[in-house]
Amino acid sequence: MEIQTKRLALQKYKASDFEAFCNIVCNDEVMKNISGKGNTRIVAKEKFEWVLKTNQENEYYGLYKVILIESSEVIGFAKITPFEEDCYEIGYALLPPFWRKGFTAEMINNLTNHCMEYLSDKKIMAIVNIGNIASLNVLEKCNYTIYEETEFKGASCYLLEYK
Repeated sequence: MEIQTKRLALQKYKASDFEAFCNIVCNDEVMKNISGKGNTRIVAKEKFEWVLKTNQENEYYGLYKVILIESSEVIGFAKITPFEEDCYEIGYALLPPFWRKGFTAEMINNLTNHCMEYLSDKKIMAIVNIGNIASLNVLEKCNYTIYEETEFKGASCYLLEYK
């Protein structure tokens, strides 16, 4: 199921999309606030296998390549995945040339709307590294509020919930 915004198309990854996926998740600058550094191709391949399995097994959530409609260029990834028992997590990353152009808010709003339409039985949340002020600010502008400061995968972070 595709999620479309004014300028972006979010399409679930398929087997032929590994290079586009790797271009994002192996990029140190993109992954700095997600995992601390870019993944190796070997780790990216393992993650991609999980992505394909998740996408195949679930109609309304999964991991998406983010495509700039005007150029058909893959500029990032987005996700909706279960987080704990009572909620879904949204997540996203864009290549640096596409930062600070409003794409992130566009994605967050449309991911949230998708969750509310198809996955409304649980809360919607996001995880943000404490040092990622830009992402925290855009989530707050999109009606997410911090409900916990914690450590997640070895990094200090905020958990935010859509209100």
